[in-house]
Amino acid sequence: MNKMPLLSVSDLTVAFETDDGDIAITDQVSFQISPGEIFGLVGESGCGKTVTALALLKLLPMPGGKILSGRVLLRGRDILSLDPEGVRDVRGKSISMIFQEPAAALNPLLTVERQIMECFDYHPFEGDKNKRILDLLHRVGFPDPHRILAAYPHELSGGMLQRVMIAMALIMKPDLIIADEPTTALDVTVQAQIMELLVEMKQETDTSILLITHNLGLIAQYADRLAVMYAGRIVEESSVQAFLDNPLHPYTKGLLDALPKLTIGESEIVPIPGQVPQPRDYAVGCRFRDRCGKAFARCIEKPPLYHVAEDQQVACFLYAQRIES
Repeated sequence: MNKMPLLSVSDLTVAFETDDGDIAITDQVSFQISPGEIFGLVGESGCGKTVTALALLKLLPMPGGKILSGRVLLRGRDILSLDPEGVRDVRGKSISMIFQEPAAALNPLLTVERQIMECFDYHPFEGDKNKRILDLLHRVGFPDPHRILAAYPHELSGGMLQRVMIAMALIMKPDLIIADEPTTALDVTVQAQIMELLVEMKQETDTSILLITHNLGLIAQYADRLAVMYAGRIVEESSVQAFLDNPLHPYTKGLLDALPKLTIGESEIVPIPGQVPQPRDYAVGCRFRDRCGKAFARCIEKPPLYHVAEDQQVACFLYAQRIES
């Protein structure tokens, strides 16, 4: 990476307390995001994408959620070492988050206006606050923002709530936006509108975006780089173009093979056999080996991330020989 990273995540391990002891959901997750970059975090549901995002802002469900190890550096400042007041200063101002479930993230007892205005209660803002709010509501697709501001969350559809959440995330012009499935509840037209707005924000203010999704189409169209997660681990990291041209890990190859094909004669979808294991059932060594057609004896060990090319890393022993020889 040519730029000094805006965000650097190192060896982040998140666990939840259970009656049977701590169960690790993620295992030494590491990645970096540069200023002005859209970085994709992809994988199947349950692989640890959202848990990773929540940990970055110390928003893990309590009681139960805990960070066992790792560092999260924002411009060199370790977020995980901050006290509650320091973390509150980061949230919304330096890093904002578009939550996957907007209905659960908004207070049902307060109007949209009241909840958006709360952003200004915690962070200073220069300029006309009302104009900023109305402008953003227009930009996320509301032709009648005054009606939206007067509404309660239960009076809005899921897609409308998602657009409200996106406007709230953009209010303070943060350095980093964590977008957790930001277009899930939106139709295709509005989805494109929202993604274009995020791209505009990136260009206007050099904002970085952590785009969390299982939609490889969004990643292909909008992201610069990506990391693929499987069962709580990063299994591949690369530029998006390298990923599309030459996926390395058997799991990422399986993801691309499972996409519907539009080419005549290539309409068959090739599924990945088996199912994603539950965290309490994670295998020792490579966690994909029980579903992998290329697994061999060494896969009972945990593979490191091998630097196969300048912009590609992969956690798979299939590439060990070319690196270690």
